[in-house]
Amino acid sequence: MQDIYGLFTNPHEFDQKNVEEFGKRLATHISNRVSDEKTGDRLRMSSLGTRCDRKLWYQSNAPESAEPLDGHTRFKFLYGDILEELVLFLAKEAGHSVEGTQDTLTISGVKGHRDAVVDGVLVDVKSASSYSFKKFEDGLTSDKDSFGYLDQLGAYLYASQDDPKVVHKDRAAFIAVDKTLGHITVDVQPNTYKNYDKVVAEKKAVIAQKEPPPRAFSDEPDGKSGNRKLGTECSYCSFKSTCWPGMSTYIYSSGPRFLTKVAKEPNVAKAD
Repeated sequence: MQDIYGLFTNPHEFDQKNVEEFGKRLATHISNRVSDEKTGDRLRMSSLGTRCDRKLWYQSNAPESAEPLDGHTRFKFLYGDILEELVLFLAKEAGHSVEGTQDTLTISGVKGHRDAVVDGVLVDVKSASSYSFKKFEDGLTSDKDSFGYLDQLGAYLYASQDDPKVVHKDRAAFIAVDKTLGHITVDVQPNTYKNYDKVVAEKKAVIAQKEPPPRAFSDEPDGKSGNRKLGTECSYCSFKSTCWPGMSTYIYSSGPRFLTKVAKEPNVAKAD
């Protein structure tokens, strides 16, 4: 991605049509993020990598129990949308072929929208903290994939196998952006040839159950205090209050901590 950095250091005349399209796409993202009230009540391709079937069950059967997105969370998601559009816009200006942006894909009736196809390779753009960016820089592996990004990418590639825009069927790639330092990396992932029609069938069977399946993750010790807290995956889940009734939230300097058991009262503020 050195050619993208080069746009900032070398003279460049922007294509006016690209600029206008970029502006329209940004306006659409801003409008959607500000006005969207939906929590999601259906199975989506982007959620096929979700490691917790219980979360998928709640999304389909009890969407009203999801925590509402607050303003700063929506702004964070919008920031990611803007970075995605910016990277693809600059890639196009740098001479790369950028096609199929936000094309609708389908696997057994489940829909999704891929980010783009760059130089014949399906790509998914991710904005990340410096810590998470390192995972993509080193090559994301399943043991470090807390949010199911690999299956998400694999599903998009699976659904694009008959698309002539995707020239390279044997691989896909993440374009990751360090939103703190501005670094960009490309993480190429091989096609695992996983059968995502089968995955969809399994997920549909889960959400068709009358009761939610067991939790995929347990809580964990909070140091030596005797308290127990939610781990990373559960902490980011919008259904954690429903899944863990009685959970308490405490505001630490490093961010909120969700305690499932309080043996020793923390010396920090408790959220209302």
